[in-house]
Amino acid sequence: MTTEILELLCNSMKLERDRGVGELQRVLPTCTENERVQFEVNLVLLISDSETSWETKHGCLLGAKALIPYLNLDDEHEADFVHRIKAIAEKFLTDIEVRVRMAAGEVLGVLCGKIGPAVYQDCKEYVLRLIQSNLERQVTHDDDGSKHEQLETEKLMEKLAGPSQRRNSAEAAQIFHDTAGWKNLETSLKCLQAMIDGCGANFQLFVDDELLELIFTTLTHTNRFVRETGFYVCSSLVSCGSTDQDAEGRDSVSAMNPIYTYGHEFSKHLAQGLADNWSQVRLSASVAARKFLTSLPDDKAREIFYPELLPRMCLNRYYVAEGVRIYSQETWRQVTGTAGKDLVQKYISYTVDYYILATESDNHAVREAACACIAELAAKIHPQATRPYVERLLETLLVCFQDDSWPVRDAACMACGNFILCFPEESRGALPSLYPMFFCNLGDPIPSVRQGAASSLANIVRAYGQEAVATVMEKATAGLKGVMNQPAESERYPDMERGQASFGVVKRLRDNDPE
Repeated sequence: MTTEILELLCNSMKLERDRGVGELQRVLPTCTENERVQFEVNLVLLISDSETSWETKHGCLLGAKALIPYLNLDDEHEADFVHRIKAIAEKFLTDIEVRVRMAAGEVLGVLCGKIGPAVYQDCKEYVLRLIQSNLERQVTHDDDGSKHEQLETEKLMEKLAGPSQRRNSAEAAQIFHDTAGWKNLETSLKCLQAMIDGCGANFQLFVDDELLELIFTTLTHTNRFVRETGFYVCSSLVSCGSTDQDAEGRDSVSAMNPIYTYGHEFSKHLAQGLADNWSQVRLSASVAARKFLTSLPDDKAREIFYPELLPRMCLNRYYVAEGVRIYSQETWRQVTGTAGKDLVQKYISYTVDYYILATESDNHAVREAACACIAELAAKIHPQATRPYVERLLETLLVCFQDDSWPVRDAACMACGNFILCFPEESRGALPSLYPMFFCNLGDPIPSVRQGAASSLANIVRAYGQEAVATVMEKATAGLKGVMNQPAESERYPDMERGQASFGVVKRLRDNDPE
């Protein structure tokens, strides 16, 4: 057992190391205690060698992770192995190789699951200090690692932008600060998450102001990877307080439960994460929000947090990133059940305010989703609930109708059509502004935009009958007469790029050409 599996675990190829872990998991249930102890001795010898490669460190840590659940803690040799592997894993949290740091954190998490919160108690000060010390870093010439990362970032920027658009050093430093990996910070946070998961309900004892302040700091960090990892830590923190009873039989739904004690702080930060510009952060916040709300005992407890969370969860059901959209739709089903429409009506003022705010986002995907949600208010919510907000919503849609991004224009067009059909009298005043935009979309180069305009004009006719027919028919007749003179589609727009439009905005081949 020992030789073959260790050779696989120390292989330079990841597939072989993974195969080694699989083989180890296969033989562990049936191996003798002596075989296991001998394997532990050899594993510690390999990983303790200062000259060993990162692949060997990684493989040995993966092996230790698989081995720990089978240990007999009453055995002196295996207790010694636990002590030594804990010290090694703690040391490797600052290893230069990220995969080694990740595996080291996972080992500490499994140790927490096997032994209990005493492992976290021993490592707490060191891990939290690692997180705190890495939260703010400066790119200095004295830091060789950071300097190297910035140089690599600048090379990537030059490749993406081209030499003629090279950024200055200040912009390079900012992009580096916002998007580059942050050394030990992400892996230290993942280590904390693994230990929280390992401790389970017993981790509630360690939740205090100091820990939460540290975690909440990561949720507003300038770096998106840090924010993403921070929300996953939050989801684990929420989960540790969501079981019915802890290991000692105490009811977790109590004053000591962090969900109740710090619920409003959680809710405030989750609301920010659900509206983050980066899809990965939005997804991690969605995971935390689902765990947060489903961990609460009943609808009455959840309703306290609905004004902040419900509108953002509702909008994310239409978010363009598929992972966020599908996850949010399932969250909506789990949290609201069949009462989703009623809850939106109950919190309609909060919902409208957030939708309007979302239409002002720098992110075109958020603006598009907001328009789709506004359309949903007209189509699905009881008219009496929506009617007081029709004027504000139409004003918002008129702005979106002129957006640079065609998917936003298309979504705004469809939403306007919905509002006209559902609220014809309230929408009548906007018709002089809307007609030219509908007709403009009717001649747009993008087929789906033309189709949306046609659908909205049909809604105008349904809403106003004969008084709208003449206006629409005049334009439709003129358009149909012009079809015979229309060149082939591929030749109509020679000044546009042939590739996919970036961010939904069609780009001219020569940006400086006169209109």
